[in-house]
Amino acid sequence: MTRTLTLLAAASLTLAATPLPAQVQSNLAKNYSDRLAALTDLQRRGSLRRAILDSGEKCQSVSKAAYQGPYKNMEMWVARCGTTDFGAFIGPDGTVQVSSCAYLVSVKWPACRKLD
Repeated sequence: MTRTLTLLAAASLTLAATPLPAQVQSNLAKNYSDRLAALTDLQRRGSLRRAILDSGEKCQSVSKAAYQGPYKNMEMWVARCGTTDFGAFIGPDGTVQVSSCAYLVSVKWPACRKLD
């Protein structure tokens, strides 16, 4: 019985350690992005503000937010907080990475589109 459990545990660890194909990862990120898009404007801006704050940036309120598009296996959103625009990248596991748009350009990531 113990040996069977050990084999099952080893098999599940192997499956968990196997990376998902890029298309599956991209679809997972899209699912999270679609959930964000389905929120009301106020809820979406609040969610992006929380992501900005969690990244260590200061943000009183997000005045504008827009979906930009896919980037690698992530989905990119742009949010304006005060006079600073931020790029928010939603990963396949639902985590969000946020950086100022100025920084993204300096490290050759996609430039944020203009928020009108």
